[in-house]
Formats: sequence, structure tokens, C-alpha cells
Amino acid sequence: MDDWAKQRLEELKAAAPARRNKATPSVMLSLSWASEAANATKSLKAMVWVWLVYRVWRTKNPTVAVPNGALAKYGISRKVKSLALRQLEAAGLITIERRPQKTPTVTLQRL
Repeated sequence: MDDWAKQRLEELKAAAPARRNKATPSVMLSLSWASEAANATKSLKAMVWVWLVYRVWRTKNPTVAVPNGALAKYGISRKVKSLALRQLEAAGLITIERRPQKTPTVTLQRL
């Protein structure tokens, strides 16, 4: 390449728009479909996590209440909910505010 071509190539590279960072992969998923998959694979505790992430997204608030009735619609018993929340807390994904005779309040640690 001659000098003019090298100089022109450098000018074009300098004027080129900056490349954007790639977005984190994500998915849109209906809760009823996720519930069917959780029931089919016997992984109901995973459905609790999906529901929590959905509620945080829906309310635009990292802290949400987790009532038994809301999860019962998707086939999640209160015992499965309790176990899932304890395991998610032990993994450091959530913190739980427990109050006697009240619905637990969960805060997602990472969004």
C-alpha cells in the first residue's frame, strides 16, 4: 500500500463509530409456560426464582412480598416456597425479612 492508502485507512478507522458492548443475554418467558416446565421437570424451586425475578421486573423494585397464594397459582406449595427461599438466601442471591405471621419480604441482591 502506498502512503496515501495507509493514511486514508487510519482516517477511516478514527472516524468509525465506536462498537457497542454486547448486551447480557436474556429471555422473555410466560409464567404459565415456566410453571409447566417446572412441574414437568420436578423443579418447582426454580419456578420460585423465576417468579421472584418477574415480580422485581414488574414492580421495578428489588424488594417484593412473597405471598403463598401468588405462588399457589403456579403449583408451588408454601413448603416448597420456604425451602426455595432458604436455599436462595444461602446462595447469596436474596435477603429475606421474616416477620411472625406475615408474608416474607425478599430483596434480590443482583439484577
